[in-house]
Amino acid sequence: MTSKICTRPVIGTILVVIILLVIVVLNDSSRRHPISFRIYYDKIDAMILCCMSNYTMNIVEASFFEKEDVEYLHKNNSQVVGYLSLVEIGHWNTPLINDLHEEDYLVNASHEKMKSLSKTNYLGDLSSPHFSEILFTYLESRILDKGMDGVFFDTLDWIDYYADDARIYEKLTSGYKAFLIELRQRYPDIIVIQNRGFESYKKFSHDYIDGILWENFKSPYIEADTKKIQTLKEFDRSTKLNRTNVFVISFENEVENRKTAKTLNWNFLFSQMDNRYSEWDIVVR
Repeated sequence: MTSKICTRPVIGTILVVIILLVIVVLNDSSRRHPISFRIYYDKIDAMILCCMSNYTMNIVEASFFEKEDVEYLHKNNSQVVGYLSLVEIGHWNTPLINDLHEEDYLVNASHEKMKSLSKTNYLGDLSSPHFSEILFTYLESRILDKGMDGVFFDTLDWIDYYADDARIYEKLTSGYKAFLIELRQRYPDIIVIQNRGFESYKKFSHDYIDGILWENFKSPYIEADTKKIQTLKEFDRSTKLNRTNVFVISFENEVENRKTAKTLNWNFLFSQMDNRYSEWDIVVR
């Protein structure tokens, strides 16, 4: 009898403590001061490098950088995060393509290699151990060996696109999760940001990443879309609970989109759509 009487207040106290901790985490995340960031995937020169130092974070194509360039940005208190495509295999990425085996490509039910919607890039099979190891090799040689602060994973939308295809969806989701687990075992302290892939974030990747980019963000408040507003609120709660930094880029309706991002304490960038990542001197703010 004594143990039961004593247990109830303890359980109540634990529940109160847990609730308070959750509130503290949410409040701390909501107060996080937004940072300035820029995404640029082309060649750099002294002028561009100098301009990059004005941003808190730069997401870049690491093959255009030398270690000295990264050191320069670090001296100016600017973080550098290198681009790495996880699902699409860029047709321009000849060295990586030459390292791949046939089993590294995603294939359909007829065992034909699958391509992106643009039909320019093949899709990689994240469940292939060899493909994963190749990705780690390029993460190390192109990004981390140059002293960059972390990695930006692109083309993860493909995982969500195949949610209705059980076979492919399982290969991609299980492969991505295994990749993230291995990534954190090898590099527990690097910055990891993923581009979109909202279902993957919701189901598992929130445990392993530091940030998520919402590319082509369109505030649902503009059209008063109640369903999308609810989805936005749920996403915001999840990112704050998991202490995930949210980066958003909008290509239209700057005032409305910026207002929503500011209200949520998200990191916001407005950019022109054309040549948005391949030219430095464009409209960004």
